[in-house]
Order: sequence, then C-alpha cells, then structure tokens
Amino acid sequence: MELRFSTSGSWNIEGSTTNYRGDLYINENEGGIVLNIRIPNQDSIGYSDLPSEVPFISGTTIDGVKITLVDCNMISTISLIGAEEIYRFQAMFMVKGVSFEKGDDILFSKVDLSIPGIIQWGNVSSYTNKSADFGKLSSHIQLNQVDPIEIYTCDEYTLSYVLSHDFPIDLMKEEITLKQNAYLVIESKSLQPLIWFINIAIKMKRIIEIAMGVPLGFTKMIAESPKVYWKFEEKKRFIPIEVTHALTLDKRIEQDIEMLRKHDFLFTLNDLLKKANFTQWQNVSSIMEPIIELYIDDLYNEGLSISRHFLNIIQALETYHSRMVCNGTLGDYKKRVSKIISVKHDTAKQDTRDFLLGESFRWKDSRPITLRNRIADLVLAESRFLFYTGNIHINEFPNIIAVTRNYYTHYNQKLEKKALKGEDLIHAYNILCNILEYYLLKELGFEEDFISSQINKRIQHIITSIDSRRQ
Repeated sequence: MELRFSTSGSWNIEGSTTNYRGDLYINENEGGIVLNIRIPNQDSIGYSDLPSEVPFISGTTIDGVKITLVDCNMISTISLIGAEEIYRFQAMFMVKGVSFEKGDDILFSKVDLSIPGIIQWGNVSSYTNKSADFGKLSSHIQLNQVDPIEIYTCDEYTLSYVLSHDFPIDLMKEEITLKQNAYLVIESKSLQPLIWFINIAIKMKRIIEIAMGVPLGFTKMIAESPKVYWKFEEKKRFIPIEVTHALTLDKRIEQDIEMLRKHDFLFTLNDLLKKANFTQWQNVSSIMEPIIELYIDDLYNEGLSISRHFLNIIQALETYHSRMVCNGTLGDYKKRVSKIISVKHDTAKQDTRDFLLGESFRWKDSRPITLRNRIADLVLAESRFLFYTGNIHINEFPNIIAVTRNYYTHYNQKLEKKALKGEDLIHAYNILCNILEYYLLKELGFEEDFISSQINKRIQHIITSIDSRRQ
C-alpha cells in the first residue's frame, strides 16, 4: 500500500504529558492511516517506553486542524543515529475536526457507513424515470425521496438502510452526473465507541455479501457525538464528524460488483424484510460466525486453486453441521438418525439409515462423527429438499466428497483414483456451495417456499454449466 504524506503537526499520546512532532500519512482509497512520531536522539525515551497499543492519539496539524487517531498500534521503529528516533503507529480510525482529551469522550450515538455497489440489492432509487409523453421517446428524471428503511431494531440499537443523493444545480454543462450512495445507519440507544458500530455493520455487510455473492467494503463514514455540536436558536445541532477508516475495498473488486444484476442475488433487501426472520439470525449469528467467515473468505480469494476452494466450503459445511445440527459423538448422531427414520415409511427406513450412516452403523458410539455422515445428513435435509448432485448419484455423493477431501488434505495416493479432479471438482464445489446457501437461508429465517425457489434457481445454473461442458 502506498501512503502519501498528508500533514505534520503536534501529537499527544494518551497518558503522556508530552507533545511530539509527527507526520501523518494517509491512503484513503485503501484504508491506510500511519503516524510517524519523531523524537530527537537526545530526547529519545526508548522504544520500550512508548506503548505498543494506544487507544487514541490526539493532535493539531500545522494549519490548525484537530485530529484524533483511534485504536493505534506501533508497527515499527527506525533509529537515525545522530538525528532522531521514528515511531510508526497505524490507526484504525482518524476522526477529523475533533481532538478528544479523554478516551471516555470518544463515544458516539450514530454512525453512517457507505457500502458501494449495493444499490441494486436495496432495490430502491433516489431517482425515477418519468415519461413526459407516453409513446414518445421524451422523458425526464425526477428526484424520489426514499425514507430510511429499518432493517432491525432492539433495545441497544436500530439498523437502517438509507440512500443519499445529489441533484445538479448548474445545468449549463455538457456533462451532468447524478449520484446516489447506499448507507448502513446505526443509531445506538447509548454512547458507544466506533468499533462497536463497526462490528454491527460488518455483520450486516456479511449478510449482504451472502446475498450478492461478492466481497464488499466500506467507504465514507460519518459519526455523531453529543459532545460535538453547535447551537442555533438555543437548540443543539449535532455536527457530522468525518471519519477515515481502514475498512475499504480493493477497486478491482468494485468493478466486478458493477457487473452484477438482481437475478444473480440469493435475496434482496425486500426479501430480507418480508420473507426472513432477522431476529432469528441475531440469535444464532455468533454461532454462525466461523461458517460465514469461511464462506466470505472464499469470495475474497477467487485466485485460490479449486482444491483450496473445495476444502474451504467443506470446512464450512462440516462446521455448520457440528454447530447447528449435531455436535457430539457418533452415538449422538445415531440418536439423530433414529429420530429421522422414525417418521419414514417402513420401506424407506433402511435406505435412509444406510444413506446417513453407511459403514459407521457398526462402529462404537464413542467415535467421532465422520465427514461422510455430516455431508449425508446435510444432503438429506430431513427430506425437505432434493439437492442436485450432478453426475454423481446422490447415494454415492457423501462418500465421494469425503474421499476427495481426505485426498486433498492428507494426499493419500491410494485415494487418488477415487478423488474428484478438474471439472468434476469444480462441479462438486458449486454443488456444495448450493447446499451451504440452502442452510444459510434457513438460518436467516426465510420461508421454505422462498428457500426452495432460490436454491432451485442456483441449481439450474449448475445444470447449465455441466451440460455446456459435455457438449
């Protein structure tokens, strides 16, 4: 990351009575915020005397602008013999226009975070295209005021989706641009640090990433603090505080987002509001976190080999089954199988047991649940949905997936002929993603009809891909 010199100034580290000279370097596009504190050799206090982690550093630039750097970590130190010691701190946030004196003061009541590329997911616009005369080509664009859309509210905070817009005043130009931005707005019922808001925003961003199937990032960030205001006619008006942060997104990925269309989405904001149970998701989001991270990491790392992608999605499914379906020993899993087959018709009981247990029905109950068991259980889906398994017969699918995972994990050459490779591995990966997306929708509380409809659409894409490769 290339950091550009921004300004110099006087800086104070929390807990210190000394003001240090320092230079600020910033790359707002990539989220880089670095402060070089410079101390002459004769005044040097030594690396060990400066804290490696600093809650905040406040300062004033040479042109009088107040700045607070929040959540700072020392990343390096440089000694220029006969000149100075340079201590380099990296910050998570840079609050512009405000210099806080105490850490307890760096609390906020509201944060707006812009996420580029999600306008289509939100499925509302600040502009409408009105036909001036029906049947003719003439038309005009009209401003459409969109009210904040509440996504979730609880005793602690309210989370909303908000659109901002601009409208050109000067129309005497050859090129006129309209711009709108989508924001997640978090309003807290009590004062909170910036990282508290970020953690809520990241959880919501992950849900949107699941829906769109692409990685996302934050850009513009605006905060409100009850300590930062101006008075007008004896009324307090909160001053929007601009915050630079280290949570941006690679520009190359933003270009990929622009190519998406609504029919590519697993669900939209409207689907989430009307067909899901967001409160249910809040109750399980912490348990689901490692599964979501594995799924999202796969989106962020498209350059990985197909075998790595395959292993990532297998780990996500295995973790999901362990955390949300059956955690324990093989004996616990056998009890689950007994419960599942108890509602089956007599003619299907044995086949279902064989599918779910395979050879493990002979094993001791104290043994761990195998990957084959877990995949079989997820594929069966308690007979609520019929997954497509491509060229692999559904009865063989769990065993082949387990063998393939073991081959790529342990590189057992005895398994090489049985393991999936090339296009077959790609198809298996897509099928496994399809299975995981089914359960993600389930945990988000979507209705069964909606889940079936969306997953079947994804299955059609897989079928088309497999058929096109056969030709």
